[in-house]
Amino acid sequence: MKMIFTGLLLGSLSLTQAAGIKPIIQLAIDAGGDELVTIEHDYSNDVTIDAGDGFSIEVGMAIEPVPNFETQLLIGYKFKDDDAYNGDISWDSTPLTALGFVKIENWKFGGGLTYHISPELDGRFDNDEIYYQFENALGVVGQIQYEVANTFSIGVRATFIEYERKHDHTQTASGNSLGLVGTFKFGGERSRFR
Repeated sequence: MKMIFTGLLLGSLSLTQAAGIKPIIQLAIDAGGDELVTIEHDYSNDVTIDAGDGFSIEVGMAIEPVPNFETQLLIGYKFKDDDAYNGDISWDSTPLTALGFVKIENWKFGGGLTYHISPELDGRFDNDEIYYQFENALGVVGQIQYEVANTFSIGVRATFIEYERKHDHTQTASGNSLGLVGTFKFGGERSRFR
């Protein structure tokens, strides 16, 4: 996975010479959705992992074909995990996302589609093994960002998605979530903070 991200980042950086195309890295943390599992801790608060939870890092490109409009194409890795004295568990997926934004002064309003590849919950506690695989899932994203500088935007996003268990589509989990997003853009002119 690390080699894929490194290759995508280097490939994106090589596009900085192309007009209107800039590499981006996006970091986000999301929360929400249906409960998947709760991990009990003896000496601290219990931890619940919901289907919309996770930290994500995404790489890709921002394309600005015309003034005041931007398209973002991203691939990433989203995960949440927890450890206890008797085991650990992780919830992860690989999101592919395409977004379109209208830019009004320093604000960007937009949304698009996200496709989560290989969502799975995987862990082991003592002799109990947890391994739930879900089908690839298509969802919708709405996002608002404030452009602090030409190279950095911060904002919020809402994701609407539902996961179906592999081999048993009657078992579903809502992955609807709300999150904070920071986007770093490379290439082009640098500016001072506004």
